Amino acid sequence: MRKRDEPVVWDSRLRTARGSLFERLIADEEEISPPQNIDLLEAKVNSIKRHLAKLLNARAGASAATPDLGLVDFNLSSVATNDLTQHIAASIRQCIEKYEPRVQVRSVHFVRDPDRPLELRFKATLLMPALSQGEQVQIDILMKDGHVAHIV
Repeated sequence: MRKRDEPVVWDSRLRTARGSLFERLIADEEEISPPQNIDLLEAKVNSIKRHLAKLLNARAGASAATPDLGLVDFNLSSVATNDLTQHIAASIRQCIEKYEPRVQVRSVHFVRDPDRPLELRFKATLLMPALSQGEQVQIDILMKDGHVAHIV
């Protein structure tokens, strides 16, 4: 364990790969050093997934400061049943485009699973332009009871 007054110097690329600003602040407060054998792409994707889970579980209108943060209420009577999946996909896309600056959204679409007809599963194709190759990443979003249950 290091003494409190000893300065710590971290590689900024590894530090950034840890995650969001708040995740890094928590690590600083708890004096957690970043792992040295971290895959930068994997760490960044995991950080984005954690942020998307929080973001997509928020409900539009719940925050007075940012009323459009989060997904819209899917129980709106103005949305026809056959358009519901398109409406949800559009809401997911809009939310990611506005509140996740590390990615560019290529597509978000509903994925029908005949074995699980009651599940709402969406696939988001995202481009991460900050990386040298501009990596394209696909993320599966599983929703249950109106909330994001799992992001893979």
